[in-house]
Amino acid sequence: MKFFERQPFLELITRRSFELDHHFSFLHIHQHSPRRHRFRGEQSSREFFGALPRQAGQRVLRDVTWHRSSKTFRGGSPALRLQIHGIATSSDANVKPSDTLAREKKQMPDRRTAHPYYLYDAIQAQPALIEKMLARRTSIERVADAIAEKERITFVGIGTSLHAAQIAESWMREFTSGKFLGRGEQSFELVHHPIAFTQKDAVVIITHTGTTTFSIEALRAARAAGALTIAITGEMSGEGVRGADFQIETCEQEISFAYTKSYTTALAAIALLILRIAERRKILASAGLRATLERVPNLMRQALTLEPQVREFAKRAAPLERMWLFGSGAGWPTAREAALKIKESCYLAAEGFETEEILHGPFSEVDSRGSIVGLLSGKSSDDRARMILRAGGELKMLRAAIVTPSANHDISAEHTLLVPESEEWLAAFLHLVPLQLLTYFIALERGTNPDTGRQEQGAHAAASRHYKY
Repeated sequence: MKFFERQPFLELITRRSFELDHHFSFLHIHQHSPRRHRFRGEQSSREFFGALPRQAGQRVLRDVTWHRSSKTFRGGSPALRLQIHGIATSSDANVKPSDTLAREKKQMPDRRTAHPYYLYDAIQAQPALIEKMLARRTSIERVADAIAEKERITFVGIGTSLHAAQIAESWMREFTSGKFLGRGEQSFELVHHPIAFTQKDAVVIITHTGTTTFSIEALRAARAAGALTIAITGEMSGEGVRGADFQIETCEQEISFAYTKSYTTALAAIALLILRIAERRKILASAGLRATLERVPNLMRQALTLEPQVREFAKRAAPLERMWLFGSGAGWPTAREAALKIKESCYLAAEGFETEEILHGPFSEVDSRGSIVGLLSGKSSDDRARMILRAGGELKMLRAAIVTPSANHDISAEHTLLVPESEEWLAAFLHLVPLQLLTYFIALERGTNPDTGRQEQGAHAAASRHYKY
């Protein structure tokens, strides 16, 4: 069983030496210090405690080794703050017997060594998880009502969460016809080159684990400046996000090193927020946007049926040295997100570009040693994308296009992957799905484990001791 304050959790239950915070509901509104009470929540105690080994194990596997994960959990579980009575917490007491450690490790999900890896399961789970997020619309809209009163909105993240912040910036423009803009900021840069936040600001921090160092620092700085703070985070997340004024939980913690379901469920929450903000400010670009969002889970299920075609492209792309991806609008951060996943899971050089940007310098590098993937969604920017794909053909590149039916004409590519017809802003969901599958199957073709982020390799494990996420 997972440890709290370095003591076995089940022993704490039998001693009745703990109290629980009110951290079980989907939406947390923090005003002062947390209210302490006996267990109370939407789940029964049997359901809640029965899920703890699995959820704790997911986080431990994500951190790869016990040494690293023990630091994360040292102050207690992110969802359970325990008040320990009469239990030693000295350094001597922190040493765990080997048999106890062995029992604890048995609670972790086993590392998979063949298809299906955890990454594949997460990709497949996304439509159902997004449906659950959309069902929480009322709670999320209460948060949006508070944000709508502010003059400026900043979305903050790093890594995959930065791409979510950039999608949010794009959607703010799209959903309000450019009348009310938001900013996407990288948390490390925001901490070291801060914005002068005030009480007129709303700052949305996106961090699935709730432990991302500089995202948590950005949250604290925004709160200290008097800004309204919102954390979009996963279940069982770290203590650092508890100081936010509002907390929106998305899905359970990822097991795979490459995050997928946590990204798209965060996007679903962000879409609900922005739609409501635009409605409250009476600048919603189209009344049909909400109905379109409700269709996302089923559209993603349709996109998942592209798996056979994606596998064929993956077989040809896997032996090549690098991959370039490009898109416009929501397709731009989607291309960047796909490139990140390819690096994390396939250990292959990959870059994601804005459609026009790829021509201004980066294209000098491309040649037959790599593949190129264009994202087309039926907008005027597609004309430039078609030119780029034709130019790639002159360089003998392997080419693929991910297109909607309305964009599926004059495509010069060896592989065309047809996603359901949709508005361009939905590329963040629909064009992403075949790219996630592509990442997975390239990893299989290259013989890499897409779940580990290379942390099972000695050199990378040693390198990781020099930094903290």
